[in-house]
Amino acid sequence: MNNDEIKKAPVLVRRFPYAIEAEMAQALLAEHGISSYIYDLNVNSCYVGAVMGVRLFVAQDDFEQAIMILDSENQNPTE
Repeated sequence: MNNDEIKKAPVLVRRFPYAIEAEMAQALLAEHGISSYIYDLNVNSCYVGAVMGVRLFVAQDDFEQAIMILDSENQNPTE
């Protein structure tokens, strides 16, 4: 793997108990120009409270910015 491939490799940014939360986080990241990918969406929709959770991934080079965006949204939720 070369350096560009490593930067584009998906990295887990957050795990959510419910699909809707992962989808909302994905939309928030998209508003900031960050592409993301949701994994385990269908698995967890079949089982309420599944152990694994729904996983949200971003490219490695977007990881730090994605964390800052998601953390700031958690500190300043809309009413």
